Amino acid sequence: MGMADYSYQSLSNMGPQGRWRRVLFIAMIPMAIALIYYSYPHNYMPGGFKSSQYPHTQNVTLDADDITMPTIIKALYGPILHPVDAANFTDEDGDIYRLHGEAKFKEKLGKKVLILDIDSRPLTGEGQLMNPDLKWKGMRPLSAGMLSHYMFAQIHGYDYKFIRAPDYADRWGTWVKVPMMKEALKTHEYIVFMDSDVMFHYPHLPLEWLMNYWNMTDDTLAMMSIDPNEPQNYDEKGNRYLNTGFVIARQSKRTQEMYKAWAECPSETKYQGCARWKLDWAHEQAAFGNYLRYDYDRPDDIRVLPCVEANGAPEAANRGGCKGVFVRHFWVDKGLVAKNLADQVMQYFLPRLHQLYLSTASDHIVDAKSFRLEGADLIEMTEAEKEALAKEQGKNQKDEGF
Repeated sequence: MGMADYSYQSLSNMGPQGRWRRVLFIAMIPMAIALIYYSYPHNYMPGGFKSSQYPHTQNVTLDADDITMPTIIKALYGPILHPVDAANFTDEDGDIYRLHGEAKFKEKLGKKVLILDIDSRPLTGEGQLMNPDLKWKGMRPLSAGMLSHYMFAQIHGYDYKFIRAPDYADRWGTWVKVPMMKEALKTHEYIVFMDSDVMFHYPHLPLEWLMNYWNMTDDTLAMMSIDPNEPQNYDEKGNRYLNTGFVIARQSKRTQEMYKAWAECPSETKYQGCARWKLDWAHEQAAFGNYLRYDYDRPDDIRVLPCVEANGAPEAANRGGCKGVFVRHFWVDKGLVAKNLADQVMQYFLPRLHQLYLSTASDHIVDAKSFRLEGADLIEMTEAEKEALAKEQGKNQKDEGF
């Protein structure tokens, strides 16, 4: 697909300033030595302590002396990236999600994809993203969410931008996302916008696979998740809103037209009554739900994603089943955003740490089970004593000491 020739202010000239990217480096540097070390095979594993092979889908070459943040991320996630054209995906609960046909995206899109954060606030206060002294303890949820977006882009080789947007003088702050997404679609074929309380649940699952699964076509303008089945989430025609906190949009002339009409909706030159959504909830989401979705209604224009897969979180499962299988939106408890950032790291780091532990077992595991204790002494057992002990295994012990 060729890139459209639009006149625009390049996003490269609107990039964030400051030193906040060092935060991830500071947070994860303790992992570096272990990860780099594990990236090379060890031939002295005792047979009894060999662990099962962690699934590899690509070769990952690392410089043993390189412990920069990109290398750490590559070491942690690179070996287990899910293939973009895989026929299925199994989640952490064992549920299998299958493509409905042949994969459209069979190669990585790389820098054709932009992961996009948009905010008009300075975010320099304590616990906020642009504060150079950001620490894990006391980090604000917004910071955790945006760091997870940046990490996702780093894992998969996508582009990432934080746009510090100008404010509208007469509208609620969330409206700024609309014209900024419009501008981003002039430089990238696909953009993924997420509110700061939205996160991809599986960092190793590429966007290309999700677009295959959700059937992004050449005629699709945007993908959005439907909101829970609750009274406040219905538009004036009785249909549920589409949530604008997570949007995948595709570059096209028609997409540009849609975003222009959306941003200009409150002017009421085309959509009478839209001005109320300047300040009334749900702001730009209500404007899109009450007007734009009905003008851009070709079969593939707006792909409506299931709430269970692309909205909500487990604690919201009782609200229409919106548990956020692939994309989680923490509108119930924003305090869980930081916890889920930790999960995004630890659920991948722990298996690698565990394998390192087992693969080097001969260095640190001492098997003294062939001895018996007598007072302060270790006495080697006879074969008969070993057989007798095996029958009483676990005597005087509780499971894991509890």
